Amino acid sequence: MSPTPNRMSRMVAGAVVCALLSLVAQATAQQSAPQPVLPDVQKLGPQVGSRVPDFTLLDQKGQSRTLASLTGPKGLMLVFYRSADWCPYCKTQLAELQTRTADLGKNGIGLAAVSYDAVPILADFSKRRGITFRLLSDPGSATIKRYGILNTTVPETNQQSYGIPFPGTFMLNTQGVVTSRFFEQAYQERSTVGSIMARLGNKVDVQATTLSSPQLEMTSFATDSTVAPGTQFSLVLDLRPAGGVHVYAPGVTGYKPIALSVQPQPGLLTRGALYPPSEDYHFKPLNEHVQVYQRPFRIVQDVLIDASPQVQTSLKDMTTMTIKGVLNYQACDDKLCFTPQSVPLTWTVTLRQLDRERAKP
Repeated sequence: MSPTPNRMSRMVAGAVVCALLSLVAQATAQQSAPQPVLPDVQKLGPQVGSRVPDFTLLDQKGQSRTLASLTGPKGLMLVFYRSADWCPYCKTQLAELQTRTADLGKNGIGLAAVSYDAVPILADFSKRRGITFRLLSDPGSATIKRYGILNTTVPETNQQSYGIPFPGTFMLNTQGVVTSRFFEQAYQERSTVGSIMARLGNKVDVQATTLSSPQLEMTSFATDSTVAPGTQFSLVLDLRPAGGVHVYAPGVTGYKPIALSVQPQPGLLTRGALYPPSEDYHFKPLNEHVQVYQRPFRIVQDVLIDASPQVQTSLKDMTTMTIKGVLNYQACDDKLCFTPQSVPLTWTVTLRQLDRERAKP
């Protein structure tokens, strides 16, 4: 006997309900399943003030290198990265490092980079990209483990991702003690040498623009002229107040504090601007204490080329990016405050694609 139309409708409806309940249950199970927790990379590995482990590793030429043999007269920049073969962000970073070897050498700083790649992989990449600084092979990631920056958050069955270091940079003195360190939470993001030097207050050898007013002299530059997806670089303002003049520090109320802002645009991510410590200024007529800058100081604004796949697609036909910003400030001397100023700023950088070429078989 065939089911009646009403019974058939109820059967179909019941099947649909069961299917929906099954999908809901699966979704709920996926949401409730424990997700891998990424560690805070800022807490991994040797911290500022601690001595890093020594090592003996082969470079891309098969020559044995130790920490001491790599260190320059004033220290060492030691970079950990994922791979010079399959990681496009790493290969792009290594090419950028090569452009800064002369600048680091002038400052007495050695340069070396560590990955788990085998020596032939490093030799192949160095030959193709003209790498002259030391790429060190750490097979089995033994040194990476000793530094405490081994990535174990992915399954061991994924051989391409497991056992790689969290990318980052240690700045060491001649005794192998960490003086500063630069790690980004996202593996695609890589700070450039110029950005690191700017954040440390060092001179960066790039083209700059100088602007001046009766109260404030300003030098503006981008730490890097060529950038790629994932590149974190800096927009820098070196400022010099005129004699007897001060400008107000961020957070001051009642006056217009100095503030650098960058205009939002697709493909560009903006980090918080870095302002140096200010000093107390006592305005005696009002018995007023306020935080100001009255000596030369530097503002560093970190920016990042978005590395998301969608943005990379949208930027693939662009060759340059112009970044616009404005500096607002109010300058005063011991007698009067001048008219608040808004200074327009621009920086133009060249865009390049990531290095996706693999090692030869």
